[in-house]
Amino acid sequence: MDKQQKDKNLNSLMESVDALVETSDQLVKAAVMEHRKREQIKNMLLPVLWSQDELYERKIIFTGMRQREVLNAYREVRIRLLERGQSDNMVVLVSSVASAGSSSYFSFNLAATFALDQHKTALYVDCNPYSSDVERYITTPMKEGLTQYLTDYTVPLKNIIYPSGVERLRVIPSGGSSESAAEFFNSKRMEVLIAEIKARYPDRFIVMDAPSVQQSTEARILARYCDHALLVVPFGKAVKDEVLAAVDAVSKEKFAGLVFNN
Repeated sequence: MDKQQKDKNLNSLMESVDALVETSDQLVKAAVMEHRKREQIKNMLLPVLWSQDELYERKIIFTGMRQREVLNAYREVRIRLLERGQSDNMVVLVSSVASAGSSSYFSFNLAATFALDQHKTALYVDCNPYSSDVERYITTPMKEGLTQYLTDYTVPLKNIIYPSGVERLRVIPSGGSSESAAEFFNSKRMEVLIAEIKARYPDRFIVMDAPSVQQSTEARILARYCDHALLVVPFGKAVKDEVLAAVDAVSKEKFAGLVFNN
């Protein structure tokens, strides 16, 4: 092989090496760009968490709060439910005994208490079509909720689950008022919904906030889907007979206790 041919082969080899290096650089750059893209998407999906001041303003419990006795009271309820259920997840129904009282405040904080455990998650389901309080607990605009999911079979479950400002706590809002709530809650789709959200996340605790037992029939219907039922008693606004009737409404077998709310 003459010198000219050797030089030609050497130049060809060097060009091949340069091409490989360029291809390698392109692959590295592409990998870096893909990683950045994934991180951006990941950050977009992260919920916006409330500060301690915002939690105080919304009267939501959190670790390190000044009202230690309030936090411990919620933890005690959680302990009692866990002892009663002895399960990695459960569905807890919360309803008020009297129509004058609301269970939303207690229900959301109970869900927040379950979410304090870093190895668990919680889901707050607003089953009260007569109240819009829950919208202040979500951090993104609500487009569809439970009502839309139950009435429109084209609405996927993922569309009605929203982030809250509390870590590891998600929310399903009611989606607005409906005169047919009792019929919707009594439907097969509602039964499938509860079964699905319970089975899909074995480490998730679900709290269903129902209308007052005295106000409607929804709480009685929803009780069939729960493992345990708690009744909120507004201080000075319920008599003994109302409490006993409420216990019967959710069934004595599932009744887990009374919560006195001032």
